[in-house]
Parts: sequence; structure tokens; C-alpha cells
Amino acid sequence: MSQYRIQNQIAVYKTNKKLVEFNDKLKAAPVEYYGHIHAQGEKLNDGSRPRSCIGMILQDYSKGTGENTIRVMANLSPEFFTYALSRVKIGVEQFEFSEEKIFGEPDAKGLSFVTKVSIKRASVDKDGRPRNYPWCIMVENGRGAKESTQTGGIHMKKGSYVKGNMVFVNINDYDFFCLMVKTCRFIETWELTNAPKQIREARQIMAQEQAAQANS
Repeated sequence: MSQYRIQNQIAVYKTNKKLVEFNDKLKAAPVEYYGHIHAQGEKLNDGSRPRSCIGMILQDYSKGTGENTIRVMANLSPEFFTYALSRVKIGVEQFEFSEEKIFGEPDAKGLSFVTKVSIKRASVDKDGRPRNYPWCIMVENGRGAKESTQTGGIHMKKGSYVKGNMVFVNINDYDFFCLMVKTCRFIETWELTNAPKQIREARQIMAQEQAAQANS
């Protein structure tokens, strides 16, 4: 039997110097929260809080491959792609999205992994000339110290950020549209594959609990 490796790649844009890749990291919500469909950080029995997301990898090999390749990563929510595609479809001239996350266990210096994402569209340059590649995706990785907020959340402590690698990729309208369409199509297919099972299981449990209460 031939050996092969299953790839989780959904969509990719590649030039001779840069690469953008979106990967499947979707996770179903626990049955207790079946209506969420996607895991949104609900606490599981083992204490973990998984989140459903699409992984994004950017690579810059303009200075060579292998050890010379600059590679960064970040995660985006499934909803981002539906939103971005809706903006593309109506032909927005300007688009701007930015997000910063800190997660993972602190290292020996007390710093955790940080991702910064910026996705923009500018139809013209600073001189007013039309851009052939109006979309720009930028990801920066670094380290920072976690700090609890008053509402119980987590954010990065001011002044603790240590910058790591950064990669940006410029993309034309058609290729950006293709990336969004392919990713949205996969997310919708995943939802239609996984959600029905969760819904059926949850409603069976609810029906059993209601029957038990009625007979008690």
C-alpha cells in the first residue's frame, strides 16, 4: 500500500518570494454548547478551552529557502472569512482589519507567544495611482507578558512586547477573492458535516432529561 500524508491546507497563494496559506484548525463546540457549532473557548472536562479557527502561515523566502526562510503564523476566526468575502463582493475601496492575541504557557522569562495580524485594502497609493496589488496581509510574531483584565480576560501587559519575525504579502483582487471563497467554502462544508451530529446528540440528551423529569 502506498504511503501518503493528509494535508490540512485549504487555500494557498504563492509567488517566487512570498506565500500565504490557510489551514484547517476547526473544532466543534462541546455538546453542552451545540448551538455555537464552533468551539469558542468553552471549558472542557480536562480543563482545556479549545477554539475553532483557521490557521494562517506567511513565508518570505526572498533571501533563500531552508534556514533563510522567514515564517510567521496566526489564527483567524471562521467568521472573519465570511466578513471579508462580503466586503470583497460589494467592491469596497478600503478595508482594514487588525487583531492581536497572546496565548500559550509563559517561557523561562515569563513571556508568552504573541501574534499581530493586519489585513488591509487600499485601492490607490500615496500618490493617487491605482494599485495592482491593493490587498496587504501582514503577520508579526513576538513574545509578551500576560496580564489579567478586570473582566477576567487576558491581554498583553503594556511595554512587555518583544518583536520577532514579520512578513507581509501584497495580493491582487482576484487572488484575494479566491483565497476567501475557498476558505469560506471549506468552513461551510465543515459546518454541514459536523453540526448535524452535534445537534442530534444534544437534542437526544435534552429529550432524555425531559423524559426523566416527567417520570420522576
